[in-house]
Amino acid sequence: MNTRFYYSLRAALGILCLLVLSALSHANTGLVYEPTETIVILGAVPQETPVLTDALENPEKKSLWGIPYWQGTLHGKPVVVAITGIGKTYTGMTTTLFLREFRPRLVLMTGTGARVNHKLRTGDVVVATHTYEHDYGSLTSTGMTYRPMNSPDDGKEVENEFTPDEALLELAKKAMASYPAQTVSANDETYKNSVRFGVVTSSDLFGVTERRLTLLREKFKADIMEMESAPLGHVCETFGVPYLIIRSGSNLAQEEPNNDYLRLGPIAAKEAAKFSLHLLQYL
Repeated sequence: MNTRFYYSLRAALGILCLLVLSALSHANTGLVYEPTETIVILGAVPQETPVLTDALENPEKKSLWGIPYWQGTLHGKPVVVAITGIGKTYTGMTTTLFLREFRPRLVLMTGTGARVNHKLRTGDVVVATHTYEHDYGSLTSTGMTYRPMNSPDDGKEVENEFTPDEALLELAKKAMASYPAQTVSANDETYKNSVRFGVVTSSDLFGVTERRLTLLREKFKADIMEMESAPLGHVCETFGVPYLIIRSGSNLAQEEPNNDYLRLGPIAAKEAAKFSLHLLQYL
């Protein structure tokens, strides 16, 4: 293991523990999260943020515990833009570190996801009203058995459903209404994309079987499947930090999405970031 990464991970986990203890202490003393004016914007992989970093005014590139980030302003608002890394662990770690360091008033996640809903086209954008972790529970011979999660607060149960604040969703609705449809060329077609509300499910699974996709459609009414949004929502809700999640559909969800994702991911990443940049005007 890389020594620098090992010590960075230890430090990150230490900070996470301190933040959890602090949050529990605040709950007992009546204190509340005191945000700054900063908005933290997170993507999972590098292709998901260049539209935003290229638009930064007075940009500065910095590093937090070995995680690079950009700091500047967008539409006159102070922002920090960074990459979480892929999957639930990196997302939870990075989100917590940036909450602790910047105390943002809002976290915005932008990026891509596989299309579970076949009505979505590549480049269509979904603002998540609900996110779920679809790999939390028991995997049985007949499928998944889901259960509540257990928190560090004496094992208190937490429902596996994360929902952004209604006031933020209303602002997103206003942004949708003023956003011009973008021209997208993908899968041998050229068309105008759409932006709408939807459901995003997350796990540490890059590809899944059709049987699992049927479950996601029937149980969660899922539109998008990916690996980061629900854990980000979980962290933000635990610490009382407002958040919104923007995802654009890339490839159709499937067992082995590698080639389709590599081909369509950049298109979707750009469309999600373009809407996220527009949305910032309303936040």
